[in-house]
Amino acid sequence: MIPADLEFAISKKREEMIKIGMDKGLLCNETIKCSQELDKLLNDYNYVLIETKRSNPIDVYQEFLIFLQKTIYKSLRGYIINFF
Repeated sequence: MIPADLEFAISKKREEMIKIGMDKGLLCNETIKCSQELDKLLNDYNYVLIETKRSNPIDVYQEFLIFLQKTIYKSLRGYIINFF
Protein backbone atom coordinates (compact mmCIF):
# COMPACT_ATOMS: atom_id res chain seq x y z
CA MET A 1 0.00 0.00 0.00
CA ILE A 2 1.31 3.47 -0.82
CA PRO A 3 1.69 6.14 1.90
CA ALA A 4 -1.23 8.25 0.65
CA ASP A 5 -3.59 5.25 0.84
CA LEU A 6 -2.33 4.42 4.32
CA GLU A 7 -2.78 8.04 5.43
CA PHE A 8 -6.40 7.94 4.27
CA ALA A 9 -7.01 4.56 5.95
CA ILE A 10 -5.42 5.81 9.19
CA SER A 11 -7.56 8.93 9.19
CA LYS A 12 -10.77 6.95 8.65
CA LYS A 13 -9.85 4.31 11.25
CA ARG A 14 -9.00 7.02 13.80
CA GLU A 15 -12.37 8.72 13.21
CA GLU A 16 -14.11 5.35 13.58
CA MET A 17 -12.26 4.58 16.81
CA ILE A 18 -13.08 7.98 18.32
CA LYS A 19 -16.75 7.61 17.42
CA ILE A 20 -16.97 4.10 18.87
CA GLY A 21 -15.07 5.19 21.99
CA MET A 22 -17.41 8.13 22.54
CA ASP A 23 -20.54 6.04 21.91
CA LYS A 24 -19.61 2.79 23.69
CA GLY A 25 -16.72 3.70 25.97
CA LEU A 26 -12.99 3.20 25.84
CA LEU A 27 -13.08 -0.25 27.44
CA CYS A 28 -15.57 -1.66 24.94
CA ASN A 29 -14.16 -4.63 22.99
CA GLU A 30 -15.13 -2.94 19.73
CA THR A 31 -13.13 0.18 20.65
CA ILE A 32 -10.12 -1.91 21.64
CA LYS A 33 -10.28 -3.92 18.41
CA CYS A 34 -10.50 -0.71 16.38
CA SER A 35 -7.52 0.70 18.29
CA GLN A 36 -5.50 -2.42 17.48
CA GLU A 37 -6.41 -2.09 13.80
CA LEU A 38 -5.30 1.54 13.91
CA ASP A 39 -2.01 0.48 15.53
CA LYS A 40 -1.40 -1.94 12.67
CA LEU A 41 -2.08 0.75 10.07
CA LEU A 42 0.30 3.12 11.86
CA ASN A 43 2.98 0.43 12.00
CA ASP A 44 2.48 -0.31 8.29
CA TYR A 45 2.74 3.39 7.48
CA ASN A 46 5.91 3.76 9.51
CA TYR A 47 7.41 0.68 7.82
CA VAL A 48 6.64 2.04 4.35
CA LEU A 49 8.23 5.38 5.21
CA ILE A 50 11.32 3.72 6.60
CA GLU A 51 11.72 1.47 3.58
CA THR A 52 11.27 4.28 1.07
CA LYS A 53 13.52 6.74 2.91
CA ARG A 54 16.04 4.50 4.56
CA SER A 55 18.84 6.99 3.89
CA ASN A 56 17.74 9.47 6.57
CA PRO A 57 15.72 7.97 9.46
CA ILE A 58 15.40 11.31 11.27
CA ASP A 59 13.37 12.73 8.37
CA VAL A 60 11.10 9.68 8.45
CA TYR A 61 10.44 10.08 12.17
CA GLN A 62 9.76 13.80 11.82
CA GLU A 63 7.36 13.22 8.92
CA PHE A 64 5.54 10.54 10.91
CA LEU A 65 5.12 12.86 13.91
CA ILE A 66 3.88 15.70 11.71
CA PHE A 67 1.40 13.35 10.04
CA LEU A 68 0.11 12.14 13.43
CA GLN A 69 -0.22 15.69 14.71
CA LYS A 70 -2.20 16.81 11.65
CA THR A 71 -4.56 13.83 11.60
CA ILE A 72 -5.23 13.94 15.34
CA TYR A 73 -5.93 17.68 15.14
CA LYS A 74 -8.33 17.18 12.21
CA SER A 75 -10.14 14.34 13.94
CA LEU A 76 -10.51 16.05 17.29
CA ARG A 77 -11.38 19.45 15.83
CA GLY A 78 -14.62 18.09 14.36
CA TYR A 79 -15.64 16.42 17.61
CA ILE A 80 -14.84 19.46 19.73
CA ILE A 81 -16.85 21.75 17.44
CA ASN A 82 -19.81 19.34 17.48
CA PHE A 83 -19.56 18.89 21.25
CA PHE A 84 -20.08 22.57 22.03
